[in-house]
Amino acid sequence: MNKVAEVFGERAEAYHREADIQLKVAEGLISSLIPWKETLPSGPILEVGCGTGFLTSKLIKEFPERKLIVTDASRKMLKFCEAELCRQDIATDNVEFRQLDVNDYKADSEEFALVISNFVAHWFKDTSIGLQNLGESLLYGGIMLAAFPGNHSFPKWYENCLELGLPHTANPLPDVEEVLVKLSMGPIQIDYYENDLFKEFDSSMDFFRHLKNIGASISVLDKSISTKQFKLLTDHWDSKSDGKVKVKWHIVYLAAKKTQ
Repeated sequence: MNKVAEVFGERAEAYHREADIQLKVAEGLISSLIPWKETLPSGPILEVGCGTGFLTSKLIKEFPERKLIVTDASRKMLKFCEAELCRQDIATDNVEFRQLDVNDYKADSEEFALVISNFVAHWFKDTSIGLQNLGESLLYGGIMLAAFPGNHSFPKWYENCLELGLPHTANPLPDVEEVLVKLSMGPIQIDYYENDLFKEFDSSMDFFRHLKNIGASISVLDKSISTKQFKLLTDHWDSKSDGKVKVKWHIVYLAAKKTQ
């Protein structure tokens, strides 16, 4: 299991309590699915990166008769999700849980009517390649929906590091134009839209603490700054804020339809 999955698994309970941006995006993803719902071909649904079940529970309610393959790279997240579905009394025989790391995934066949993922594609080693591989598992006429934060997220973090001459240690996030260009080379029709979500924190330290609590502070590039540099960054950021630190997540909603 990769290190990212391990960290998120350890933080499952805190993630479920505190990941309100991820919950909002799951709600937006379901809303974007509604127009496609009646056009899907027959076949099972694959959810990639179920986390604690924000999206899973909504998929069960929208598609009670469909086979739903629920996956995550973290076995602990899978167990938490399964327990949460049981707690909500919505677990059914149509739901199957599998451990899946997209970085190691290659489609064996075209079998899914819908492939859907919430707030996970930016954790792939290569977002475009991961989505391409998932798209290959779609049936003709099948849909892939993915929502993830793009590279215009957290601009204040970058600006404050730049002003202080400090390394910017945030993980690189996908460039939506690059992802679209690469995906459009395949036999799929692509649509997308972007949306900004904001969350306020009492301080920049609270923002960083939030990322750590939900497992999202792990650095995929092993980049870090010293304690002294970190204090310099948070003090500077707080000094420019009017009582609250407002942080932006730039969310990309992507829809791809298999056309061949």
